[in-house]
Amino acid sequence: KMMYKNAKMRPFIAPLTTTLLYHATTVVDAFSPGSNDTPFSLSAYQKARAKQTSNSMDASRFHFQILFVDNTNFHARIAEGMMARIAEYNDALFTLFPYSATIESSDNAPIDSCAPEEALTICDYLGLCSTTCSEDGTSFNLQNDLDQYDLIIAVDDEIQNLILRSLPTTTTEDDGYEHKCRSLSEFLSVNFCGVENSEELTQQMIQDMIEPGMWEKARPYYDAAKALFDSKSSSGDDEGRSRGDIFSESKSTDVYNPRMVLTENGAAIPNQSGWPLVEAAMLVACAGITRFCLDTFDAQFDEAFAQLLGTHFYRLDQIISVDDADDQLRLGSLSVTGYFSPKERHARIVRHFEELRSKFETE
Repeated sequence: KMMYKNAKMRPFIAPLTTTLLYHATTVVDAFSPGSNDTPFSLSAYQKARAKQTSNSMDASRFHFQILFVDNTNFHARIAEGMMARIAEYNDALFTLFPYSATIESSDNAPIDSCAPEEALTICDYLGLCSTTCSEDGTSFNLQNDLDQYDLIIAVDDEIQNLILRSLPTTTTEDDGYEHKCRSLSEFLSVNFCGVENSEELTQQMIQDMIEPGMWEKARPYYDAAKALFDSKSSSGDDEGRSRGDIFSESKSTDVYNPRMVLTENGAAIPNQSGWPLVEAAMLVACAGITRFCLDTFDAQFDEAFAQLLGTHFYRLDQIISVDDADDQLRLGSLSVTGYFSPKERHARIVRHFEELRSKFETE
């Protein structure tokens, strides 16, 4: 057997076993499905989960590490390649670092850790990094990866449940593991991706984050993919949980599905089933993750800068020139002020001083 590599830049820890330890998780009680006190709102539920995730991430290191996890040694490496391209297109190549890993002990995991031929085919078609796509698979290590990565993206709901149910029974909600482990399909929702966005996020805004050449290859299939995702999202069980997702039934051999099919009249139309839909949905989900992470950076640094202003300037006699105020703030915290351009810092200082004057005039 060709063994999977140990996780990148991490000491080896035994891979996740198939023996599951039940771990009860609590997700946003106020909006949880099945609550008798509060009417269930899917959008509120998605936003609350997303808020938990963004709050669990630490932007102070100026980068996020994202790990995609599958049990096929196929899907996660494709998602890694997609997100790397999207991050580069959005000037986040040195801010967002995607990786991939496989649950080696899964019955679905191939014995051979080499990159499957199907993955190389898709990477070549989409123009993804051939070096990354062709690397040997990396084994997912439960005990270490949840601490090492800022965000764990399970390729489907089944893998997410496997990871969460395998957490040690001593794990508490304060550890934040449930909040940082999300399913790929969650990032197809603008409610989830846009929770930290200062504007109202739209599907078009997410799609615009994808390089036009890549998006043109996926666009003909996305409407059908979104319809399938919406139908699965709305057909939940008695407690509001989704019955599977668009990625859960996908297999690596599906890449050989034709992209165009013939109608009864002999007209060639985009295939409305199979791999092309999964590929389109995965591309949009990776764009959603990118948007979510970049917005989380902005939100956390906005809050940190506001706190910095409040600490330094909270009385009328502390109002000074904008340039002097900027110099004072930069001496106080280069790590926070350095995130913003001088123009952005000055605009925030002016706004804070105006609010300060208004506050004391009112009093």
